[in-house]
Amino acid sequence: MDRVQAEQIATAQLDASEHLLWSGSPDPKRSALQALPIALVGIPMSGFAVFWMSMAYSIQAKAPHVPGPWALFPFFGAPFLLIGLGVIAAPIWAALGARRTVYAVTDRRALIISSGGSRGVQSFTHDDIGNVQMVERADGSGDVYFANRSFVSQRGAINQMRIGFIGIPDVRTVEQMVRSRLRQEAA
Repeated sequence: MDRVQAEQIATAQLDASEHLLWSGSPDPKRSALQALPIALVGIPMSGFAVFWMSMAYSIQAKAPHVPGPWALFPFFGAPFLLIGLGVIAAPIWAALGARRTVYAVTDRRALIISSGGSRGVQSFTHDDIGNVQMVERADGSGDVYFANRSFVSQRGAINQMRIGFIGIPDVRTVEQMVRSRLRQEAA
C-alpha cells in the first residue's frame, strides 16, 4: 500500500478535531520473515500426513476388497495435510495481512487499522501506552512497541503480547512522535 492510500485510510478514522501526524504501513517482506519459523512447523506435519496417506493407500491397494470404513482410511490424513500446508503458507498470509494494515499516529492516539472484508481499528490513547520500545535495523526501518496485552495460555499462564508498529520505515522518527505525543498528553 502506498503512502497516499495509507494516509487516506488513516484520515477516515480521525475524530473531528484530531490531527494526523504520521501514517504508514508495514513492510510485507518483514512480516513474511517473522512468520517463517511458524512455517517450519508445517513441514513435518505435512510430511507425516503424506506418509500416512501413502501408507494407508498402499495397504488398501494390497487388499482392495476390505469392507467397511477401512476404505476411507487413507483420507484421514487429508485434514492434517491441509492444515500443514496452511501453516507452511504462514509467510504468505502474513505478507497479505501487512498489505491490508495501516498504522497512524495522531495528536491524541496511535491507531492500527486492518482492512479486508471489514475494517478493524485498534486505538491506543495515552492511558493505553506504556513503555515505548524501539528496534532499529541498519536501513533505518524497524519496530516500535508501545502497549502490552495480557492473555492466558492453555496451561493457565498469563503471557504478555507486545503491540506496536512492525516493519515500518524511518522507525526513529515514528518512535519520537509517539514519545513526544505522550509528553504532550502527560503535561
